[in-house]
Amino acid sequence: MGGHRRHHPWLAQPNSLFRPLPLAALEELGLDETARLDLQVVIYSHVQGLAVHLERETLAEADTGLSEEQWMEAQALALGSIAATGAYPAFARLMTAFRRDGYDLDLDRLFELGLRTLLDGLTLLAEDRRSRMGPAY
Repeated sequence: MGGHRRHHPWLAQPNSLFRPLPLAALEELGLDETARLDLQVVIYSHVQGLAVHLERETLAEADTGLSEEQWMEAQALALGSIAATGAYPAFARLMTAFRRDGYDLDLDRLFELGLRTLLDGLTLLAEDRRSRMGPAY
């Protein structure tokens, strides 16, 4: 879970969304300025959001003396009790699956999944824009 944390600890240091750093690659998509800045904020928020969680996990582990896995093991009985009430069937199904197979909260994997999803969506947005506006875009 710690690849990005170890290699890029500065990622969690927040820059203001009101003072964004420009992403030149977005200009090539042919979107108007408002759309480009909106998308820049979305991408930046994804990167910063996961980085902040890496930093918070490091602080939580230092404060509690428990690793993420140890903390989850300590919560297993309470989570199982919630699932057993029947009031939350979707949660109960997740608990059953993860009790059997486990779940690895891999923020590096989630970072890549989120960024790939955002970039794929940007590609579709740009292609749609080009098809509506013609070859000049």
